[in-house]
Amino acid sequence: MIRRPLTEITLKLDDIQEYEAYRRDQAINSSVTNEMQEDTPKSLAGGTKTTEEIHNRIGYAPKKKPSGPSTV
Repeated sequence: MIRRPLTEITLKLDDIQEYEAYRRDQAINSSVTNEMQEDTPKSLAGGTKTTEEIHNRIGYAPKKKPSGPSTV
């Protein structure tokens, strides 16, 4: 296989300014998204569910283990 020569990449002032503007836009957009998520009700957000909620949904009723010393 023929190896081609390396490509030189130069960083210009315009590139840095464009990157900083992009990062600012991303930060603004992420803060707006976070505010929207806080306003969303938990049932619609699809957040984490407790094991009890999951068990109720799938119809699973685990047997309660007796707590305390056994008399055997």
